[in-house]
Amino acid sequence: MKKRRFPGSNYYSEVLRTSASALVLFGAIGAAQAQTDVGESDADSEAVEEIEVIGIRRSMEQNLDVKRLSNAVMDSITAEDIGKFPDKNVADSLQRVPGVSIVRSGGEGARVSIRGTSSELTFTQLNGNYIASSAGEPARSFAYTLLPSAMIARADVYKSPEAKIDEGGIGGTVILHTRKPLDMDAGEGIISLESTYADVTEKHEPQFTGVYSWKNAAEDFGVLIGYSKQDRQNRTISTSVENWGWQGDQSPVEGVEARGPMVDTDGNEYRDFYAPRAVVGSVFEQERTRDGLQLTTQWKPTEQLELGLNYFRFELGGDSENYRLVFPEWNYGNAIAPGSLKFDGDGDTLLGIGMVDNGQAELNSPQVAGNYTRAEYSSDTLDFSAIYRGESYTAKFVMGNTQAEGGPSESYFASVNARFGTVKDWSWDLSSGTAEINSSADLGDPATYPLYDWFSSSWASSEDEEAYYQFDLNKDVDLAWFHSVDVGVKYRDHEINRRITNMYWDDDNPPCPTINWGGEPGACYPWWPSNSFHTDPNSVPDTADILSGKPLDNIIGGVKVPQFSHLEFGRLRSYLNETFGDPTVTVEQNQVYRIGEEITAGYLQGNFSHENLRGNIGVRVVETAQYARTFDYIDTGFQAEANVRDTSYTDVLPSFNLTWEITDDLLLRTAAAKVVSRVQYNDLGGSEIIFAPLPGSTVSQGFGGNSELEPFEADQFDIGLEWYYGDASAAGFTLFNKDVASFVINGRSLVTRTIGGVERQVDMVMPVNGTDATAQGVELFVQHAFDNGFGVLANYTYTDTELAEIDMDGVKTKTEIAGTSKDQYNLSVYYENDVFSVRASYNYRGEYADGFNNGMNTFTDAYDQVDVNASYQVMDNLVLNASVVNLTEEKVDQYWGEKNRVWGSYYSGRRAYLGLTYSF
Repeated sequence: MKKRRFPGSNYYSEVLRTSASALVLFGAIGAAQAQTDVGESDADSEAVEEIEVIGIRRSMEQNLDVKRLSNAVMDSITAEDIGKFPDKNVADSLQRVPGVSIVRSGGEGARVSIRGTSSELTFTQLNGNYIASSAGEPARSFAYTLLPSAMIARADVYKSPEAKIDEGGIGGTVILHTRKPLDMDAGEGIISLESTYADVTEKHEPQFTGVYSWKNAAEDFGVLIGYSKQDRQNRTISTSVENWGWQGDQSPVEGVEARGPMVDTDGNEYRDFYAPRAVVGSVFEQERTRDGLQLTTQWKPTEQLELGLNYFRFELGGDSENYRLVFPEWNYGNAIAPGSLKFDGDGDTLLGIGMVDNGQAELNSPQVAGNYTRAEYSSDTLDFSAIYRGESYTAKFVMGNTQAEGGPSESYFASVNARFGTVKDWSWDLSSGTAEINSSADLGDPATYPLYDWFSSSWASSEDEEAYYQFDLNKDVDLAWFHSVDVGVKYRDHEINRRITNMYWDDDNPPCPTINWGGEPGACYPWWPSNSFHTDPNSVPDTADILSGKPLDNIIGGVKVPQFSHLEFGRLRSYLNETFGDPTVTVEQNQVYRIGEEITAGYLQGNFSHENLRGNIGVRVVETAQYARTFDYIDTGFQAEANVRDTSYTDVLPSFNLTWEITDDLLLRTAAAKVVSRVQYNDLGGSEIIFAPLPGSTVSQGFGGNSELEPFEADQFDIGLEWYYGDASAAGFTLFNKDVASFVINGRSLVTRTIGGVERQVDMVMPVNGTDATAQGVELFVQHAFDNGFGVLANYTYTDTELAEIDMDGVKTKTEIAGTSKDQYNLSVYYENDVFSVRASYNYRGEYADGFNNGMNTFTDAYDQVDVNASYQVMDNLVLNASVVNLTEEKVDQYWGEKNRVWGSYYSGRRAYLGLTYSF
């Protein structure tokens, strides 16, 4: 039996450093794995068999060793032990790396951004290859919510590229590594059982992880199988506002809607200020199930040849309901209580308002609305590798296929309204920084909402697939400073399919009529058999039959949502099916696209060392053949035949990494490179809508996607200093600069289209390459391990970005680069001994822009979070684990333009984990 001990001697740090050297060398050919096998002498082997170093400090040492020995600017995170990644979510661990920030979903990391760029510009790979993930709407960024952290042994974050690493990440590249059976002991594995509790759900939910690795006595054939299953209910409580605009005749900001003045019930007029159209309280509930399966085999038929086969399957279930209580501005014109308007100090922002039933017009809000979705997402990856190690070269061949599909199988939106005098007054107040809603009515009583209002059923789904083939050769050379050369080729065939599905019910009398509202064409209400508005009792359900009998409760986390009755979607679905039979399912032609990319790349990289200098220099040449298949609207209707538009482009991407070992412990790094990221699928694949020329004109007007968009490009430079002054201790800084070109903006171009065999000029509004931007900053880090079992890790990142310029209806406007925080820092402290360890981690991310809405940027305010985890070794092979995520119950706040213009507040809960892990 192995003895486990707390590491402290220099001997073990040297052993781990030797191991990490082997890791980096294997990582250079795409097969890096966490190594526990060290030393070649009989004495060393005997020592390793007797003592296995475990714990937080071991992980710190491994992280530093990989970083120190790398030629690129990079950081690494390793699991402390099998199935024990530092956080419950891989993205949550990555946010603790300098320069890395995340976007959360349901309180856990979902998307990763690096150095002030959006998550769409971060490229994520599994074992060196693309991993498909579908989140319904296609996206370039990887959906980390799909991936069980127990599957991951190490995550490498490359901030400067090497020629042999696939292109695609302007921000950086994240390579996730899994384990291999020949790197582990025969019969090694774990079984972990855990329970999760969240304050927002008040439920205990299970989680299971199992890993088993076997290899034969000759250690030339092995099998590893891993399985992870997690059931969890997400619940996010929020208040938000919708569509800020200008209450006046002309907005002072281009792009902001002007809505005219407000008038209260006494005839007093209020003008020239910003106000929202609606204030909303909501509770989002999601049944999230996550399953992960890994099956890996290795076979060494000879000493030189190694064959490997990997299969991964990840599944994510995401059935959800979003319950909403909406207070819209329908009555701003005739029900404003005199003297109820509250403004900020400048007088240009409305912070509160009161509404009353003045006896002439009933209050027709609040509104109870909601979305129901049944959704599943899956990802399958299968790859085969062959590695041959000759006397002076290593050759590797990899072929594989990764595919994902996902989206709802059904989705509904519905709403009911207060009307007929059921509500006498209501008000909202934003002055506290979050929306506070009040009403004299009983918002939890279904009788408060007698009017059925709206229904729709529509959703996005997609498939993502890539086949890849790669050959790499590493050859030892003796050429001046160069000691080896890497050369390789890779072919990828990538395809994305996206569609919008509609589902509707009707009684064919007539089918799906158009409702006339005030004489103007309105919405299509799928099952209403006449053009009467909200009045036919035979066509709509009684609201009491589809609303809950009691309000939602457990509204916590500092978000002030009143208790309210909510829609029961099971009842609504039963009503639809019983009344109208099976629904009709259609696909919107204008929302369907298929995008294909054939990517052929070749690279040459020279690896050099001379005295105390080392590094690499190389070039990667990439040719991309791209097409977009859409159904276009021409003149009067959608075309029956799909339109396929194709293009191709070539990128030449040089890279240079240099490390100067000033002393044994002090390193100076520099790096320079050109990098690219391909543009978003929706920009490439939007259907073209082209109208017939107006009388007297030969030029048509149109809009759509642009399949000829070229990728984002950036020239980047890094310089940094790193001091490794102890076994698990180091400090350093890195200065970085990225000049990003060809951001996609909304523009106009005169294009030629062949329509009916005749060429026609079209003034097309579409995405175009145009805007440049700059991101620059500094990363600082320090970590120190004390001899008494205590340790600390800290880092800080400052990022300064130049504003990008976008075109809003011909007016050029400066906008923030989405996802960029000026300040970000992390602090972790820990203590461990032979049987006990505890770690507390603090993460802070400054405010950042989310995007552009109604003429202004929306921002997420600064956010910080404390997480704590601990473990206790009950016996030799049994460990008790406990964690608390978001210990201090933080919520996310957002605003529109200025901080006093509330956009939303979201609380996803504090979660606790308690479990046992048995290792063998």
